[in-house]
Amino acid sequence: MKIINVKSVYEEIKKNKIAINRIIDLAKKGNVEGFTPPSTLVGEFNYPKVSVGVIFTTDQNAAIYDAPKFWVKNGFDVSKIFSLKSTLVNAKNNVDVRRPDNSYMQNVALATMSETELSLDFKISKVLGSSMLNSNKYKDISPHGVTATMSDFKLNENVRINKNVEKVYYDRDLKATEGMSYLYTNRISDEKISKMLSVGAMGVKRKIVPTKWAITAVDDGIGKELLDEVKSYPIGKEFAVKTGTVLGNHYIFLFVPDTWAFELIETWNRSGDEVFSGEGDYEFYDGRKEYVKNTAGAYYAVRLAVLEKLMELKRQFSVIVIREITPEYFAPLGVWVVREGARKVLQEGLNYFYDKAMALKNAKDMLLYPLNIEKKSRVLSYKERQTRLSGFQ
Repeated sequence: MKIINVKSVYEEIKKNKIAINRIIDLAKKGNVEGFTPPSTLVGEFNYPKVSVGVIFTTDQNAAIYDAPKFWVKNGFDVSKIFSLKSTLVNAKNNVDVRRPDNSYMQNVALATMSETELSLDFKISKVLGSSMLNSNKYKDISPHGVTATMSDFKLNENVRINKNVEKVYYDRDLKATEGMSYLYTNRISDEKISKMLSVGAMGVKRKIVPTKWAITAVDDGIGKELLDEVKSYPIGKEFAVKTGTVLGNHYIFLFVPDTWAFELIETWNRSGDEVFSGEGDYEFYDGRKEYVKNTAGAYYAVRLAVLEKLMELKRQFSVIVIREITPEYFAPLGVWVVREGARKVLQEGLNYFYDKAMALKNAKDMLLYPLNIEKKSRVLSYKERQTRLSGFQ
């Protein structure tokens, strides 16, 4: 297993502050020319008056700084992505969430919807610090290196917008859930959809939504739409297992031939020493009524990847997922890591088993850390009780 020395990585980044120092020097003059991937970040602190920022870099090749699918496809490691993120700046302003149509937010929305990176001019009033290694703050959202407050910014070029994105933006009679579904069906990325929802660029009664909430809303909303279709499929005939590791996250998927149910269990070992096993979250055929308590946005991200796989198979299963977080994942980079990692692992075919015992043995053999799957899984224990009770009917 690859072990990352967090201190050495952080020290290396500190040595290479050319981009950040340049921004700080320019900020002292009040003006900065930067390039956005495009990307934005809406905070949740002090809601309904929140910070809305445009993420930018001084590098003209800005697109590479916010490209989750590209990073996963091309094998970027955590250290490389962390280094890219450390040179990004969040230039923010305070906005009332109920006012998405002011001139500032109109520019933010345009920057968010652009198909390509944009050149912008920022008027920076103050450069604040960085907290890249604050795992609590950046568990679900993608981090950045520096935060700055700004009084204004302007676009230096015309914005090119995908026609499907443009349709959703200008259609004021289209509900946000319908807009999300339409964009997803037309192959607009999850990241783009959540950013549009976040900056108030879709829906009937539009408002600004904190980035963290928007990401989960999109994963959950699209997932529920897919689930309606999945429930119409016949139940799979065999057990199946699939495992794989992406960006320091090791996944074990256990497919049980039964009506829809889903569970995510997480264990982690970031120090390379002690292993922690948290409580999982789960749902049965009728779904959940409350937001998950233990696995947060990761639950909805993995569930979406699983449902996409079931759509491909055109089969219905109960699916138990174990996510083992290794020391390689030393700094959380956002919930996209979980979504794209699960998708990558599930890209290839599943390993099928006629026998439940063999499937469970295979899943256990793939574990990196000790875990009693039958005892820990609420879905498996429920299915077992259900099977036994059916014998008395």
